[in-house]
Amino acid sequence: MSKKGKKTDQVLLIPGAEGWDVWTGSEELSLLKASGERDALSVDGVPGNNLVMAFPVRDVSAVPFLAATAEPGMFRDLAELHLERSGLRAEDSAGSLSDCFTIKTGEEEAVLLPVVLSPPPEGGLPKKSPKGFDVSARCFPFPASTVVLWREFGRWVFAVANSESKVVYFQALPGAQFDAQLSREVALGRVQLGMQEVLAQPLSGCQVWTAEGEIAPSQEALETLGQVLGLPVSNQPKPNPALPKELSKLLPADIRAERLAVRQAMQTRLAIAAGVIAYLGVVGFMGFKYLKAKEASEIATRRASDGSPAAQEVADFRTKWAELQPIVENQYWPIEQYFNVYKAAPKQGLRFTRIEMRNEFQLRDGEGQVIKRDMVIEGNSDQAAEAFQFGENLKRSSYFDDFRWGINSPQQTKGDLWRFEYAASFGEDTTI
Repeated sequence: MSKKGKKTDQVLLIPGAEGWDVWTGSEELSLLKASGERDALSVDGVPGNNLVMAFPVRDVSAVPFLAATAEPGMFRDLAELHLERSGLRAEDSAGSLSDCFTIKTGEEEAVLLPVVLSPPPEGGLPKKSPKGFDVSARCFPFPASTVVLWREFGRWVFAVANSESKVVYFQALPGAQFDAQLSREVALGRVQLGMQEVLAQPLSGCQVWTAEGEIAPSQEALETLGQVLGLPVSNQPKPNPALPKELSKLLPADIRAERLAVRQAMQTRLAIAAGVIAYLGVVGFMGFKYLKAKEASEIATRRASDGSPAAQEVADFRTKWAELQPIVENQYWPIEQYFNVYKAAPKQGLRFTRIEMRNEFQLRDGEGQVIKRDMVIEGNSDQAAEAFQFGENLKRSSYFDDFRWGINSPQQTKGDLWRFEYAASFGEDTTI
């Protein structure tokens, strides 16, 4: 058993006899951990790098059929039509829960294996998002033309491989007992495959796999299964799993939404970074001008006295320099405040329609010029709670300690969205 995996190793989370097992390795996988947990979310110590999750057979429906064409471009459409006829079409809103595997292609026909995944229940996905998904029955090396049985989560499952050792069918059995009912279920599945003409050659045998530490079925039970199937039955050690050469396209909705959110966040960060770079370019140019002006001011100050003609020139220069204050005080740059607003927003469910900041001079009677700073944020959220949370984040953010926020209750729109409008003003207007 491997104690520790490398960062470049592949990681496979796959159902074991009683709970989720974690396998790691580069070319060949070895058992890292047998957790005993049946909720993937409860499994600790799963390496996050190169993680692939194999769904248990019980969560997947396999519906093989013989297609009357060898044109690969038609396989997907034929598979979807076959699933509809079987009443197993997956909803798009639940993610990509269906896939079609090509088992064998002839001159004018092909054996296809469409599968449909049940939406993972609460706790059915691991803490770290996998890079890909597949089915446990596709992660084992099978002997040719053989029926194979093994245990997952305390229940027996079986699969059937063709003459090329490719899995053409798999199914979870209803009980945990290796009894006559189990034998009848396996025999029924074999008969259905024969009726569907997905097996070109007869089966040669049946193997019952047991992992290390498992109790194998009794010899009497194995003989009973052999009599029902009409095949020789043997008990064999369960082989180590291996990743399929090409992973399935199965993708639960939660993971799909997470990947989309990460992609959108990355695009937003790139856009902000581009804006910051452009803004800093302008500010850098103005900073250079400022240094030159400051140097000239110091020289003029040293040469001038209060009573000299140059004093007025120095005073005029200082007045003009004061007018640059909203620009040179970088803690109040609008681009900086926009970025702080983005950091305070929830990661999803919130969309901005307007963000404006005013950072400018105003003339007031009796006060002269004052710097006026305020901000307005408008947008929509899917839920009222998301808008409330955003408002609380703004008020608690240390970046906005100098601002007074007006947080109004969000209003529900006709489109079942919640519209919010938050306004902030600077604590005290600065007099110039």
